[in-house]
Amino acid sequence: MPISDDTKSTGYREVLGERDFRALWAAHALLNLGEIMKSLALSALVYSLSGSPLLSGITYVAGLLPQVLGSAALLSFADRLPPRATLVCWDVARAAGVAVLALDVLPVAGVLALTMLYGLFDPVPASMKMALLPDILGSRRFVLAQSLMNITVGAAQITGFAVGGGLLALVGPIGTLWVVCGGALLSATVLRLGLRIRPSRRVHSAAITPAAALAATWSVNRTLWADVRVRRLLLALCLPASWIVGAEALMISYADEIGSPQAVGALLSAAAVGMLLGDSLIGRFATQDRRNRWALPLAVLLGTPYLLFPAQPGVVVAAGLAALASIGFGYSLCLQEPFVSAVPVASRGQAFGLATSALMSCQGIATGLTGVVAELERPSVGIATAAVASLLCTVLLRRVLRPMP
Repeated sequence: MPISDDTKSTGYREVLGERDFRALWAAHALLNLGEIMKSLALSALVYSLSGSPLLSGITYVAGLLPQVLGSAALLSFADRLPPRATLVCWDVARAAGVAVLALDVLPVAGVLALTMLYGLFDPVPASMKMALLPDILGSRRFVLAQSLMNITVGAAQITGFAVGGGLLALVGPIGTLWVVCGGALLSATVLRLGLRIRPSRRVHSAAITPAAALAATWSVNRTLWADVRVRRLLLALCLPASWIVGAEALMISYADEIGSPQAVGALLSAAAVGMLLGDSLIGRFATQDRRNRWALPLAVLLGTPYLLFPAQPGVVVAAGLAALASIGFGYSLCLQEPFVSAVPVASRGQAFGLATSALMSCQGIATGLTGVVAELERPSVGIATAAVASLLCTVLLRRVLRPMP
């Protein structure tokens, strides 16, 4: 699905004029805002209980770890369930889960287990939302809507880190979790009132059973991974970025390392600002030729500034380095058009879900490994190790990231 000049000239006001898209967009913003605040709250809670950078880092992305299993088993449900009812019920279920966490009755192992359980099912509603965009807006406005969704994620991260850091200071992790619970219920209300009823795509399909869902999901995923071009693009989308998310997950313990634990919100907000800037510049203004030429340099930029963290830079310098590095996340937008072109049209929805959940799972693995380094050495060394791993992946994937001949 190439990005045409017509698509670029369409304004955000036009897509926001669609009632259904407004509901999805608002719910998307609330979801990302809540997830950032929840991750901060849980990571801070576990760190205060255990004093372990490893457990704190793992908690920060615990919901991401099981997504590869959910993608392997459940993604076909995205086309087999009615969208509005599924999305509303999922937000209510999220609110219930956060309420359990906010009651502070679970041990650390229980917190991790519950968070991972919800992560197992996350790929289904995420893929369902992505598949709804072309249904609502058509192919001409789909890319612009996706761009707005990406920018919204960046803005939600900035706000989430800033507000979450402030709430942690004011009401602590438990109070922050209750705010997240309220946000999930608000998201459910927005979807219930703003999203029109639509039938499932496979209205004439066989009855939904776990065995049928597993077979259908695995069949399409296996076909996608068997395609060499698709597989390489998936790896390029996932690996360089995942290690940097692992570095960001250590920011709470890094802030403590340099004696400024209250600055964690500023550090993570700076990283989110950089990502928002990169996504805005690449997604809105870069031509196809520029995207082809910039993918590799941006991937290199993603890891390079974090190599300086073993010198323990102060808050201002560290925030600047994090913001600069995060501009490099724009490399993934440079790969979106080749990815869409490489994927069969009939499998496009599941392919987006596979890419997203593979990215989340890789982020979880990378965070765990960098957390081990932080545990054995110090958080700043763990951050630099993640940067080295990201750059190594970029070198190995340079044939995918370099300009097309």
